[in-house]
Amino acid sequence: MEKEKIDKRVERTRQALQAALLELMVECGYERLSVQQILDRAGVGRATFYLHFGSKEDLLRSSLERLREHLAQEWNSAAGGPAGSSVSLGFSLSFFQHVDSHGKLYRAILGRESGAIVDKQLRRLLVDLVLREVGLRDRSAQARAKADLTAQYVAGAIMAVVTWWLDRNIKLSAEEIDSTFRQMTLPALEAIRRSRA
Repeated sequence: MEKEKIDKRVERTRQALQAALLELMVECGYERLSVQQILDRAGVGRATFYLHFGSKEDLLRSSLERLREHLAQEWNSAAGGPAGSSVSLGFSLSFFQHVDSHGKLYRAILGRESGAIVDKQLRRLLVDLVLREVGLRDRSAQARAKADLTAQYVAGAIMAVVTWWLDRNIKLSAEEIDSTFRQMTLPALEAIRRSRA
């Protein structure tokens, strides 16, 4: 019972720090914010922060890991099994919906100089999800390079679409964005799969 209380307290602390990070990113951008600002907003002491995270970059990675887990769960639900099993890019709709519901945050960081670190981390998250689909197991170095190239291309396309969508304040729903993105991207993924067969 005591361990459960500690686990809940740890989770609440981590959530408070992650929420403070996101709020402050909207207000002042990622690169300009300090750990002290995060601590003040979350109401957490410095020692507690460093017990959980080594830096604000670690806190950012942790926040994005939660997003990755959410997208993978949504993919599993769409596919009825493990991520990447039957629904190509099964994470894309959930990602676009996440962007839509957190538009203020994404507008504050994407395509801005201060958002370079966040952009890089988001791209890495998306590349990892695409690599689940194109696979890397038991492949030659050349095949792994092609799979990585494919994942980089798809992640870059997603980020370009998101930046365009938000910067121009395009009045399309996440579902409409996803549908068009999938119409453009899935044939290219299928062509790559056929070339590897």
